[in-house]
Amino acid sequence: MSHLSRVFQLLRNRQAIRGFEDRPVPLASLARILDCGRYAPSAKEDQPWTYVVVQDPLARVRLAAEAFHSPLVRSAPVLIIACARIHSHVSGHGRPSHPIDVAAGVQSMALAAADLGLAAVWITGYREPGIRKALGIPGDVPIVAMLTIGYPDGFAALPERRPEAEVVAWEHWPKESNW
Repeated sequence: MSHLSRVFQLLRNRQAIRGFEDRPVPLASLARILDCGRYAPSAKEDQPWTYVVVQDPLARVRLAAEAFHSPLVRSAPVLIIACARIHSHVSGHGRPSHPIDVAAGVQSMALAAADLGLAAVWITGYREPGIRKALGIPGDVPIVAMLTIGYPDGFAALPERRPEAEVVAWEHWPKESNW
């Protein structure tokens, strides 16, 4: 299996972390990570994102409180708050594309971080009004996710993955579904 691509290896061997080391992320690494977020795919190449980068320790503590006292938010040397610009592009099924577009950017940055030997953890549990107030984000700008980035300080075991037969259907919805 040595012929597998680096991207496949990063995705397949992803690990959950317990926390972050207390050391900064090099600015060159952070620039590469943000560049990957900028070049993520988006509907009609509209790029409906703004990434607010937070490195100040006091600001991270305030944001951790708004993320239900998340130790990952508190200990991460870098937080990226991924915000969406709501735009007029609506897909054929009537849903706006900006949440998916911004999620693609966050995943691109998470993969870039892993490629650089860093850990990245998505945070989607937070009190949006508190995050807005702390960072001056306007009320009409959705906050899609927070991404914590840093050097891992220990790993947690990943849960077993569900068997392929339970999560992949070929050609039609499965006759026997666990839903």
